[in-house]
Amino acid sequence: MLTRRFPFLDPAHITPDLARCLRALADDCERLALSRAVSPILLAKAPLLEDWLPTVTPLGVQLVGRVSGHPPHGDRVIAPSPVWFADPDGTWARTLSRYYQLGPPLHRDDDLRATRN
Repeated sequence: MLTRRFPFLDPAHITPDLARCLRALADDCERLALSRAVSPILLAKAPLLEDWLPTVTPLGVQLVGRVSGHPPHGDRVIAPSPVWFADPDGTWARTLSRYYQLGPPLHRDDDLRATRN
C-alpha cells in the first residue's frame, strides 16, 4: 500500500509535537495571507541557512544547506523539513517547524568547481 512506498505516511510516525507544529504553521499561513510580511523580530531569531540548494524529495521541496543558530542542531549541514512557504525575494523560508533566514544559495557552478579541484 501507500505506506510501503512512502513510510512517512504511516500514522506510527506521528510525533506528539506534530499537532503543535501544524497549528503554528496554520497561524503563520493566516498571518502571511493577511500581511504577506514576516516580523523582522521573528526573522532575526530564526536560524540562518547558507550555501543551500533546493531539492525535490518524496516529502516535498527541501533545502539542504549549512545552518547556524539552529535550536536542536547548532551549526552544521542539515536538510530541514519540507518548505511550505518562501519569500519571493529569497530572504526567508518557512518549514513545518520554523522560519529560516536564507543566506546565499550554493551555486551549481561553485559546486562543480569544488568537485573538479
